[in-house]
Amino acid sequence: MGLPEQTEIRRELDGLTAVFRTRADADLAIEHLTQEYRIDPAFIYVEPVDAENSAGVIASGGDHAAGAPSHSERPDAPLHGSIQLTVPVRHAALPALIKALEDVGATDIELF
Repeated sequence: MGLPEQTEIRRELDGLTAVFRTRADADLAIEHLTQEYRIDPAFIYVEPVDAENSAGVIASGGDHAAGAPSHSERPDAPLHGSIQLTVPVRHAALPALIKALEDVGATDIELF
């Protein structure tokens, strides 16, 4: 009877979404989740909040002109909205992960 066992495992997990203003912040969050909290990157879902592909709402890192750090935005950088990560999380790890995501720039975190 594998089904009840699988259901019990599923109940140990929550999920959360975290929204980031830049691709660099989202990348840093993924790095922390995978390296410090050992979350398999295959289970971290990354998507734009809006319908169009996006690098965030402000330019960062390689989204600056010529890839060099500056305050000038590239005219072709796809700045169409925020980036959202969706992550499965064990109940016991929720407080630590929420704090870690806030520390790297999450602007909105929701549990589900």
